[in-house]
This record gives sequence, C-alpha cells and structure tokens, in this order.
Amino acid sequence: MEVLYGLPVDGHSVALPHAIRDYTGLQYLEILQRLTGFQPVDEAALVGASRLQLTPVRLHLEAMHTYITDDTPDLHINRYTRLLMLLMFGGILFPYTSGNLVSLRFLHHLERLDDLHDYSWGADVLGYLYRQI
Repeated sequence: MEVLYGLPVDGHSVALPHAIRDYTGLQYLEILQRLTGFQPVDEAALVGASRLQLTPVRLHLEAMHTYITDDTPDLHINRYTRLLMLLMFGGILFPYTSGNLVSLRFLHHLERLDDLHDYSWGADVLGYLYRQI
C-alpha cells in the first residue's frame, strides 16, 4: 500500500467515534454542507442514513473545478479538497460493491485536513480489500 499508493501504513488507526455511527441522514448532510458546501439536490442521492451516491458529488466537483484559480479563497479550496477526498474514498480506496456510493462516515476524518497524514490509511485500505474478497 505504501509503495503502490503512497499511503502510510504507520500511524493512527482509521477509527470512528462511536457516536457518529448513530447519526441520522440529516445530521450527515449537515456535516457535508458545513465541510464541503455541497448539498445534494435530489434526496434520493442519500442511501440509508450514511451513504451518498458519488455521481452528484462528481458533477458538483466538475462544476467547481472551473472556478478554482490562484486567487480562490482557502475556504473554497478546502471545501473542494474535502469533496475530492470523499470521492476518492468512495470511488477508489473504499468502494462499495453494491454501487456508486460513499460512506459519509468518512466526513469525520475530513474535519481537519492537516491530520490526514497521521492516519494509517494503507493498513485500512488493505484490510478493506481483503474483507471484500
């Protein structure tokens, strides 16, 4: 994982606080809005309480991309980065075999972008891969 993807295998475990597992869909959408500025237009994009379809995320990123320049405020860059990371989590690192979905539980790790490198992403991606086989 470290060689192939450049993901650290040492560091903090990618664990979730117990309380986040009990959040409602509305709570996840509020966190999504606060961290990324994105709110899906169609309520059907939310599957269950904690999974979001990736297509609306990708379309929103494509629309945002043209507005990202050297003069873009940090707030917008951080929102774009968080949304891009969410797309990467659901589409590449931790894909759902049942479809085009991402777990909104990953939002917990996107609160502080500066802390992402402190986690053992490689170990969790590898563990997830073996769980899916």
